Amino acid sequence: MKKIALLSSALLLSGVLSTMNADVIYVKENASGDGMSWSSPASLEDALTWAAKGDEIFVAKGTYTGSFSLKVAATIYGNCEGTETSAPTYTTAEGLETFLKGPGDKRVLILDGGASIYGLDISGGDATLETTGVGRGGGVYVNSGGGSIKYCRIHDNMAVDGTKKATEDNGRIPLRGVGGGAYVWNGRVENCIIENNVSTDAPWMMEGNNVWSMGVGGGLCLESSGDPEAAVVMNCIIRNNSTTPEDDENSYPCQGGGIAIKSGYLVNSLVVGNRINGSNNNQNVGGGIACTQNQAYVINCTAYDNHVMGLGGGIAFQSQNADGMRAVVSNCIAWNNTCRDDDYGAGLDNIRMGNSQTDGSLPDRVTINVVCVPESTVVKGAITSDPKFVDAAAGDFRLAEGSPCIDAGDDPAVEGYDVDLDGNPRIAGAAVDLGPYEYTGGSAIDEVEAYEGEVVRTQYYTLQGVEVTYPSVSGLYIVKKTLDTREVITEKQFITIR
Repeated sequence: MKKIALLSSALLLSGVLSTMNADVIYVKENASGDGMSWSSPASLEDALTWAAKGDEIFVAKGTYTGSFSLKVAATIYGNCEGTETSAPTYTTAEGLETFLKGPGDKRVLILDGGASIYGLDISGGDATLETTGVGRGGGVYVNSGGGSIKYCRIHDNMAVDGTKKATEDNGRIPLRGVGGGAYVWNGRVENCIIENNVSTDAPWMMEGNNVWSMGVGGGLCLESSGDPEAAVVMNCIIRNNSTTPEDDENSYPCQGGGIAIKSGYLVNSLVVGNRINGSNNNQNVGGGIACTQNQAYVINCTAYDNHVMGLGGGIAFQSQNADGMRAVVSNCIAWNNTCRDDDYGAGLDNIRMGNSQTDGSLPDRVTINVVCVPESTVVKGAITSDPKFVDAAAGDFRLAEGSPCIDAGDDPAVEGYDVDLDGNPRIAGAAVDLGPYEYTGGSAIDEVEAYEGEVVRTQYYTLQGVEVTYPSVSGLYIVKKTLDTREVITEKQFITIR
């Protein structure tokens, strides 16, 4: 509820004081009312100042320019028509018409204390000169008290503008940009589109120390204070972000063109077309996804057409100065990503693991379960055949009929995440599918009716048709049974090896 609050300056001049107990505040573009109804809407700035725990703020379609702050557990609902009497519902972050735009030299929005936002289009932010979270989250900064971002589009923001020559570490090194679109510290991002953001625009190098203004998390950076489940990105599209601009030729080290995960979960998300530019350097890691510091989990994601001028175009793990880093990757597809094209990058286009030229200790700190990736060297038992997207060129990364990724996943990894990126039930067949989309055309497991006779021979094949004596790792296999009646039964089975 709102307590006694001062109204706009125009009303203050007349000595009016408003006592408001309503739990909904109505907002329209260029308004200056008391916010008690759509016929007397408030400005967004006033509404955020008045809001108390539990309040709802209904924001009509329009453009709102400024640097905004919500630091209590209230909820903003954007994209309102201006007639709503109850909170709107959302099905997509596409086509939103409530625009929050940065003023040119400030972050767009800071959330704290459990604040939540829905249905906002957020752009034009710059966190270079901020005092809270300096250089972090040009579009949105979720502070340690937590917050939620749902059904929002966060685009064309920067964490740091290098032309301002800002420094850190007592002025000894250039300020790094962390989370171009968003920096999320103990919060959730769900059903959002995060695109065309950059961590550090116009990167620069200080004279004499050879240190560049690096970028971390072009689209966003995710971090928890301890429990990784306190920081979650789920059912999101992360595309066309970068740590530094495309014309950058030298800067390094950078991590996570799409997302950098210091600690947290990335689930059911599509990571496409993100980049780490600059010069070839093994400290540039994760064109799409980088796991950088503590416990990171990447579950049921697809990384496609990402690039790094370093190692791990799709998914990568920081090795230098990251001894505490532990990561788990399950039920993911990493395909058509690229990294440095010399010998150092050989075999590391899609998922970076240790090798003799990079970091042989990574396999001890990284667990990779079921994945679809072209390189058989990434992990034993990986699905290396084409995942068969419906139309990758047109941006449709749903699985087509006959995909080896259908019913091929590890169910426990996705426990607690009930729907896919389309909002469909997460497990539709005999097992969870790989990637963010569950195949809805029917189960890939053959329905086998009860048969008569005894099994006289059993043969096991991988999904690529390679016969094995008996599965050595857990996964989905083709099982061929020959009966004493000469009947042959072929079915797919998920076999668990303990």
